[in-house]
Amino acid sequence: MEMIRSIIFFLILTTIAGQLVDGTKYKPYVTLVTGFMLLSLMVRPVMTWIGGDVEIQDVFSQITKETDTLSFEEDAADAREQQIQNGITAVLKEYGIEARRTEVTVDGDGAIEEIQIEAADGEKQEEKIKTVLSRFYNLEGANINISE
Repeated sequence: MEMIRSIIFFLILTTIAGQLVDGTKYKPYVTLVTGFMLLSLMVRPVMTWIGGDVEIQDVFSQITKETDTLSFEEDAADAREQQIQNGITAVLKEYGIEARRTEVTVDGDGAIEEIQIEAADGEKQEEKIKTVLSRFYNLEGANINISE
């Protein structure tokens, strides 16, 4: 009985939506969306009878968990990069070097791959900057790029 009620409500809603967009360029899109909705309404009782509804919910919950995990990992990587950039700025300030912009490239493990610095006197203090940062972050000088 609930399925029949859902289909009748859907048909009324579809008719109203169709009348609202009649003669506009959006009619094919509304028709496509309502077609997918009708298909899902028709498949729902069959899936419930077979028991596939539980499997679909499991798949959706797994996808949601994976999306949340990826989002958390990306946020953690961004926070790590920001922390390193702030650390570089602080270390350079201790040595009297002003960094206008710092950019850090971090690999998947959180290790620093490359540092790019835009300093006020970049060319004059290039060796000093490379020495300070390579000692502090245990990097090779080739992975530290300095521009003025």
